[in-house]
Amino acid sequence: MTVLVVGGGPTGLATALFLARAGVAVRLLERRAATSPLPRATHVTRRTMELLREAGLEPAVAAVGFEVVPGDDPRARTEPDRVLPRTVIGIPSLARLDDAEVLETGEEELAVPGPCPPFWCGQDRMEPLLREGAVRAGADVRFGHELVGLDVGEDGVLARVRRPDGGLERLSARYLVAADGAHGWIPEHVGVVRTGLGTVARRTSILFRADLAGLIGHRRFFMSMIDNPGFSGALMQLNDAHGWAAAVEATALGPGTGAPNLPDAPQAAPAPAPERCLELLRAAIGVPGIRIDLAATFHWQARHRMADRYRQGPVLLVGDAAHLHPPAGGYGSNMGIQDAHNLAWKLAAVLRGWAGPALLDSYDAERRPVGIATARQTLLLDGVPSDRLGGTLPADPRTIIMGYRYRSAAVPDGLSDPADLAGLADLPDLPDLPDPAGSPARPADRDRPADPAADAFPAAFALTGAPGTRLPHVPVRLRRGDRTVTASTLDLCAPTTRTGPVLTLLTADERWRTTAAEVARDLGVPLRAHVLPAGESLPPALSFTRSCGTGRGGAVLVRPDGFVAWRSATHTAPSAEQRRRRLTAAVRALLALPADRAETHRPRLRSGR
Repeated sequence: MTVLVVGGGPTGLATALFLARAGVAVRLLERRAATSPLPRATHVTRRTMELLREAGLEPAVAAVGFEVVPGDDPRARTEPDRVLPRTVIGIPSLARLDDAEVLETGEEELAVPGPCPPFWCGQDRMEPLLREGAVRAGADVRFGHELVGLDVGEDGVLARVRRPDGGLERLSARYLVAADGAHGWIPEHVGVVRTGLGTVARRTSILFRADLAGLIGHRRFFMSMIDNPGFSGALMQLNDAHGWAAAVEATALGPGTGAPNLPDAPQAAPAPAPERCLELLRAAIGVPGIRIDLAATFHWQARHRMADRYRQGPVLLVGDAAHLHPPAGGYGSNMGIQDAHNLAWKLAAVLRGWAGPALLDSYDAERRPVGIATARQTLLLDGVPSDRLGGTLPADPRTIIMGYRYRSAAVPDGLSDPADLAGLADLPDLPDLPDPAGSPARPADRDRPADPAADAFPAAFALTGAPGTRLPHVPVRLRRGDRTVTASTLDLCAPTTRTGPVLTLLTADERWRTTAAEVARDLGVPLRAHVLPAGESLPPALSFTRSCGTGRGGAVLVRPDGFVAWRSATHTAPSAEQRRRRLTAAVRALLALPADRAETHRPRLRSGR
């Protein structure tokens, strides 16, 4: 096989899914016999949903989860089985919902333009969807198989695997993706060092069933923070009518035995006495006489540990194996799935022969700074003082979710022509073209700051087509058979069944289409172009040129992960020779191709299987 994925949680399953859809031969090993029964990692952000939409899973997630909506959305009353308000409240108990203080509304996050909303969908429901999707795409997914040994060489890995029957087998692969989580041993085995603040809190979650509909009525919420003499912690609804979860400091329960304790719990510990759990839950609810059925309890630690690199030769780290941090904010599994997507298209490009091996180095350069910066935000949310985090200040949640910015050789924004930008700087119908985090003419390989995460979060949230940021969503009309449908600019960058991941050039000038075809032919890369209406008379959110900052004669080069790699911004298209030269240089830099890769060196696009 070509890629071996170790770990069958959300991140590992997503890695197998994205790789298989990209045409890569992939096998996943998971020591557990089945997917997780625990309803953890419930918040699926808008950015993660964009990736699952690309993989064809958006309808499946919508069928088993809650669409997250603003608190004033009328569907919160009329469709309680389909939607959940993005409202976090502070209350003394559920019995005193009339006294609730609104702590968060998520209004700004929900207002970010995008093709799909966020969802509330627990890991117990998400993992089966990812597993089924990966198998359907062609991945070889094997639960009950445990990695027990690993030899790593320059050209690949040799794995020793224990099968469910106890027998051993050897597997070889060109690359190994370590998705073995917080307790995995692969990173240290290959020489990766993981350090951090360690354990910052110890908590216990109590899963239970209770009919609280009569108490709550239409006053539903994303999460409630409850504080009274008998209970201090969080309470949230799960993905069924009467399923709930409470989280408290572990010290609130004390030692005990007898309550159910799931074998998949993050950390084995004596389960608290059922009587104590019921006492806490009754205090949280605040109304006597409501029947409470305990389902499970599990103890867990909020920990911080970061890998010093995400790649060691043919071994690449994703998810909790690379970045471990508190669950505050709900960013953990979202980051892991985004790691997986960033890595999968790069592995596919290298294995299919249209990118150089050095492209894989950009995975660490891009995802590790985002991981470090996001982990600091979760620590702040969990109460760790800013001075323990180097003076880190709270970031805009929109930036954490989808406004982060990549700096790597796979973002050749230093090739942008300042002469183009100069012609647009004073035009009122375009975004401010000096990008929010720095000069657009900055070399991609400039000296890095001492803090690797310093550039990950721009000072202000902005998705304006700047290189290194997620492509702005602009509604577009597409022909699907005999129908015309409304889609997104992000949908235009989705992979094809023939080539897998592709590079996409978006422009309002037809001449760039010819240029893209020439560059694709010369370099032997899958590059397609879409010519969109300029829409300069429309509001910015509906105008391609105004949203992406290209001008009528410019273009943006978009990577398979929906991030802008390069932008030409001008109202007058450059000459044919200039267009070809600039786009060729950008594609070569993005894909780490040698300078002599041209018509005399055209590889055949090949399968990674």
